[in-house]
Amino acid sequence: MSRLWAYLARYRLRYAGGIACLLGSRVLAMTLPWLLGMTVDAIRSRGPVVTRYVAVIAAIAVAQAVVRTFSRFVIFNIGRDIEYDLRNDLFRHLEAQPLAFYQQRQTGDLMSRLVNDVTAVRLLLGLGILNFIDAPLAYALGLSGMLLKDVRLTVAALAVYPAAFLVVKRTSRLLMERTFRVQEGLGELSSRVQENLSGIHVVKAYACEAHEVQSFARANARFQELNLRLARVRGFIGPVMNIVGGAGVLVVLWYGGREAIAGRLSVGDLVAFIGYLGQLAWPTMALGWMLSIVQRGRAAMQRLNELFAVAPAITSPPDAIPPADVRGDIVLRGVSFRYPGRPDAPAVLDDVDLAIPAGSTIAVVGRTGAGKTTLVQLLPRLFDVDAGAVLLDGRDIRTLPLGWLRRQVGLVPQDPFPFSRSVRDNVAFALETDGNGRVEQAVRMASLTR
Repeated sequence: MSRLWAYLARYRLRYAGGIACLLGSRVLAMTLPWLLGMTVDAIRSRGPVVTRYVAVIAAIAVAQAVVRTFSRFVIFNIGRDIEYDLRNDLFRHLEAQPLAFYQQRQTGDLMSRLVNDVTAVRLLLGLGILNFIDAPLAYALGLSGMLLKDVRLTVAALAVYPAAFLVVKRTSRLLMERTFRVQEGLGELSSRVQENLSGIHVVKAYACEAHEVQSFARANARFQELNLRLARVRGFIGPVMNIVGGAGVLVVLWYGGREAIAGRLSVGDLVAFIGYLGQLAWPTMALGWMLSIVQRGRAAMQRLNELFAVAPAITSPPDAIPPADVRGDIVLRGVSFRYPGRPDAPAVLDDVDLAIPAGSTIAVVGRTGAGKTTLVQLLPRLFDVDAGAVLLDGRDIRTLPLGWLRRQVGLVPQDPFPFSRSVRDNVAFALETDGNGRVEQAVRMASLTR
């Protein structure tokens, strides 16, 4: 989780401000039961200060609502900012990966991590942190107020609370495991949808719509079962927390009511005590929900860290200097290559020697799978050779700046991929400037104006 701490440290001052507001909000909230108890006692004694108490309670309630709203605004916005940073960093990291990285992973799963998992981290760092800090504050201040009113009543009211923490301890690991599996299942389901829609022309050409619908239904059923298993754990935690909170109130009403009838506790103090206990009710009942957010965020960050841990296999040397000019002599010297992740497969290229003088035109022919496309992909280092070297003007291309090298190679893929952009944007893709109207000229040459 070190990467997550780095994002938290980046916004530590804003977090400190939000937490300070949260603390102020809790302090103001804890004064309300005390003032309410004094108001009840003043009413019973027919004191003349009831109106003043009511005015003070109203003012504090408004101030508490304003400060709490501001604390939520600050902390939630930090979560949004970290979501923005994290998603940008992840996308930048993915863009730096070589083709082999994508050949070994499902596109839908990567999309799920980039969208859904980053959102889960945002909830952890926004809503999760707010409640994670707010709950201890509520317990500390609430218990202090309760103990000042009556120690024995406090002990009686909290006698059932250890059950809540025991449930949290027992279910925390299970919740984490099942949340992780749900997010993995979502990635798999997203991959199936993405692949099917991308290959819809194949599905329709072979009249496989019914088969694909049934296949998706089975995958969706597996995902539903994962969600149901997670929901059972969540569904168990919630009612337990509600029972604990309700049981505490019943104990206070029974024991505190007897103390008030006996004259050992004023009605105002009993009302104040119930108010303090009420301040603990929401953090207790929300404990299961908060635990779910935390575990979902942890599972999501674990999946994101799996991607961040993969260092780009093809990079520029740190001291790479581009040549002053390029002639264009290309030499393959003893090149051997097999695709990553297939150690037992035969080499696609085995000890290949080839010389292409600058300015010449050659054609590489061969049967399907002979390695023609692979050979071309080695020139801009879409893959790196396993043995031998590819030389450009006598220099090993692995010693050249990667971005510079790829700008020198014009590669037309076998299957063109148009982006969901305008024709102009697709034609101008990778052009830094449109000098001399090159885009319009290319559009006319390709007859794209018709």
